[in-house]
Amino acid sequence: MYQLVRYNHYASVDTLYYADIPENSSPVSRIVSCIEFDRDDTVFAAGGVTKDIKIFDFSMLPSPHPSIHCPMRVLRCGHKISCLSWSPYLQWQLASSDYEGHIDIWDCSRGTKTQSFTDHTRRAWSVDVCKANPTWVASGSDDHTVRIWSLTQQKAVHTLEQKGNVCCAKFAPTASHFVAVGSADHHVSLYDLRMAKLPVKVYEGHGKAVSYVKWLNDYEIVSA
Repeated sequence: MYQLVRYNHYASVDTLYYADIPENSSPVSRIVSCIEFDRDDTVFAAGGVTKDIKIFDFSMLPSPHPSIHCPMRVLRCGHKISCLSWSPYLQWQLASSDYEGHIDIWDCSRGTKTQSFTDHTRRAWSVDVCKANPTWVASGSDDHTVRIWSLTQQKAVHTLEQKGNVCCAKFAPTASHFVAVGSADHHVSLYDLRMAKLPVKVYEGHGKAVSYVKWLNDYEIVSA
């Protein structure tokens, strides 16, 4: 716990504005849904409701000109972005999920989309690239499913049916067959993809939707 509580405050070193729109516009139109650092912590991506993913160079912060922050790359998406996940293997490969249920794979070095998975029928809240097997991607959607994708195939290799909207799905750090799922049914479900029909464990205790799950290691999960 020392690592969590040893600081009693944080200082802001810079402020970036994700949306290039007037300050008097609707706050909803400026929402940032996700921010993710790449595998080397050198750049970070921000996505939100303006339908753009912006890639920033972290070494340029704090900026000598605080009012100017130019992204090194802008990816035009066409739909509102809900979640981002960088590949742990290919530095410039990024996965995104959006409000239309699309899961897209991007080559950020070129600013191009390389793959798109469209089996989800409603908004996809979550996307996660597997660290132990970076050809696998997990996504969770309002269509009550978690889908496991292989970058070598066009259709999902696993579909995990849920009882509520899926808010979050995460692979274990070093065990590619373990996936934790947070759902609007107030539960955290643990799946072993080697026998994926049913969860191997369902954790109860939350009184509302489980919006986020995170693995501390291959044996411990934090949920919110």
